[in-house]
Amino acid sequence: KVKSGCRTCKARKVKCDEGWPICSRCLSTGRVCEGYGIWGGGGSPYGSHLIKSDNKPGPKNFYAPSLIEAASQEERRHFEWFAYRTAFKLPGVFRFGFWDSLVIQAASDEPAVLHAVLALSSAHKGESHLINTSAISHSSDDRELFTLRHYSKAITHLQPHFLAKSNSSVRIALIACLVFVMMEFLRGHYKAGITHLETGLRLLNEYQARSSAVDRYSLFSEPCSDSIDAWIIQAFIRLDVQAKFLGLGSQYLNIILEDYTIGTALSYITHMSINQARQQLDRLINQVFYLRHQCRRFGLWGQRLPDHLHMRRRSIKSGLSSWYQSFEASGPSSKTKNPTLTSMARTILHIYYTMAAIMIDVCKAPEDELQYDAHTKAFQSMMDKLNYTRIASGLPALAKALHFADMSGSVADLGALPGLYYVATKCRVPRIRNEAVRFLEAVSHKEGIWSAPMAACIARDIIAIEEGDFYENYNIASETSCGSSKNTQLPILPESHRVHDIDVELPEDYSGTLKLSCRRRLYNHNWEMITREY
Repeated sequence: KVKSGCRTCKARKVKCDEGWPICSRCLSTGRVCEGYGIWGGGGSPYGSHLIKSDNKPGPKNFYAPSLIEAASQEERRHFEWFAYRTAFKLPGVFRFGFWDSLVIQAASDEPAVLHAVLALSSAHKGESHLINTSAISHSSDDRELFTLRHYSKAITHLQPHFLAKSNSSVRIALIACLVFVMMEFLRGHYKAGITHLETGLRLLNEYQARSSAVDRYSLFSEPCSDSIDAWIIQAFIRLDVQAKFLGLGSQYLNIILEDYTIGTALSYITHMSINQARQQLDRLINQVFYLRHQCRRFGLWGQRLPDHLHMRRRSIKSGLSSWYQSFEASGPSSKTKNPTLTSMARTILHIYYTMAAIMIDVCKAPEDELQYDAHTKAFQSMMDKLNYTRIASGLPALAKALHFADMSGSVADLGALPGLYYVATKCRVPRIRNEAVRFLEAVSHKEGIWSAPMAACIARDIIAIEEGDFYENYNIASETSCGSSKNTQLPILPESHRVHDIDVELPEDYSGTLKLSCRRRLYNHNWEMITREY
């Protein structure tokens, strides 16, 4: 039987009609309906559909004794690791209700989420162990067995929810799916993580379609609210944007199509919080990716872009400009002498705004890589801000908030890695792009699907493919040294040397093969296909 319904009916082991806010069975028998846990209703302590998040670090003590007391001592230790370390560390500088509140609350009520959380906690502890020790001990095998055992239990507990497809069951499945994605990324199982992400995105689309058909309610209509649905959507969009920066992700999430086809005008309030700014920028970036996808379809055939794509490009550029004006009016300069989590978050948003502005400008001629040369100042601005984040994160003011001695530096959200990769692969000024690669090579953490060593490997090879022996008669060492700003003596890298359409196929696991493919237009206008395996 499906274990859904209010807590009172579940305790009595009777079928619940899931009436809102109080089920009819409890009402008709005069019983107190204890509601639907984190989904509210009844006399639930969570009450409202909206849950406020104060964005303060540290766990919320919402877990129910019934589930935790039944757990083994080892399971309790893993839950505590998640509550006090994983949930605190994974959001990075973009903390919001999904990790701070929702996952811990859901784990307290739903066995599927609890087992998923225990598996994620084990994977997180395992990554920290690998980074802080040089040898792999027997405890690594035990930890892997623990991870797989609870992974399997979570999937088993999810099966009834997939069959039920009630709103509460879909939410539980979506939360568990997001936890699975991060667990697989931390384990280095990138393909499995992407599979879970795609599954979740499809489920989210089905959920939205059903909600819209029943009561014309759009899950995406209030992206800056603090509802459970909004938190889940934000978590998926953040992971999807990450994947898109690596050439993966989905072009067909309904929120993207709604924004793009209808030309949704986002309202930019004068004083945006960090999370409001992040949510709106994510939606704009998704529009940029979708437009680029559309433009490339015409560029591949050498066709002129139709007028409607030019109109959408102007509309998105206007949206980015409006976002930036509101963002600038919402807070102080991102680069401050006394950095905080907020100033770090603002700096990262500046970086990805600049990146989006470059992307929307160059998509007007997708087959012309020389366009990027007009954005050298923007690339340099990105590197200045990226270097600031590196320095600031090591200062005492932020070190305690961002780092633990016994934990890896990996996070679930955007940080420096996609920006560094973009600079290294799209800026053709040797000094700037090599500075970006050196930064990547100096760090070893993950940001969701992004791995610093993997990004550094790809970026370094792209530079080698493009530059070859083109600069062999120039003193590249002095031109690419840190602090050098002279580029006038170096010739511009010709279009025939530059690669297009970088495609990355991620490995199954750490021992798997990373595959890179790209193409280059030669002097005779024929295309050279280039592949690499690592």
